[in-house]
Amino acid sequence: MVFIKVAKCTSLAVSTVPLGLCAIAVGYLFGSFLQAVSYCPDMEDGMFTYTMLGFALVETFMVIIVGTMSFILNF
Repeated sequence: MVFIKVAKCTSLAVSTVPLGLCAIAVGYLFGSFLQAVSYCPDMEDGMFTYTMLGFALVETFMVIIVGTMSFILNF
């Protein structure tokens, strides 16, 4: 019984790895946005729209992967 609890805790810890990877992706995304705005300030509105679209896709990916992994591994 203890082995099952240890396996579930380990699998839950492994399922949170995508959270860190998504945090890295969001940092890279907004860092690239700031760099692009510094090169061309006229295009800020258009680039911000695409940056927010990328942010939404990264966050959606995170929710799908973490939710699926935690559901599969813990049941």
